[in-house]
Amino acid sequence: MIEKIPFLHRKRMYNIIVQEDISFDALHHIIDVLIDQGAFYSEMDVSDLYTVMYGDMRYTVGVDGIDIMIVNA
Repeated sequence: MIEKIPFLHRKRMYNIIVQEDISFDALHHIIDVLIDQGAFYSEMDVSDLYTVMYGDMRYTVGVDGIDIMIVNA
């Protein structure tokens, strides 16, 4: 079941949209990588896709404003 979960990271709120279970450590890592790549500071109003590795897992991550959709790649 797809869920939309409010998630606080570094004093900023994000909406996590995920179908499968994911650990808090993985979520924090993914958001840190997205921040480092400038995913939340795009000047264009377009959703972007990113590939993020965490351990041996590869995730495809879509970012649209504060909404983050995460799927196992």
